Amino acid sequence: MEAPYQSYQLDLSNRIRQIREALGYTQADIAYRCEISPSAYGQIERRAINATVATLYKIARAMNVSFVFLVDIQNEQVIEKNKL
Repeated sequence: MEAPYQSYQLDLSNRIRQIREALGYTQADIAYRCEISPSAYGQIERRAINATVATLYKIARAMNVSFVFLVDIQNEQVIEKNKL
């Protein structure tokens, strides 16, 4: 059985990717805005590494969304591409 936090991490990684794609950003775009390497950002989306709260905050700022919106995995709302 998967630990609850592991399920949350998977859902969070998927949410980060979905929001990024909806906004039309590449992984490199967000990594540059967060001042982290594109490789590290890709690892966050693939759940290969755990992002710190500080990094999640930077990702939210880079995407111009609130931190709460970014980490709220139960919120099925994702930004629509053409509503920017």
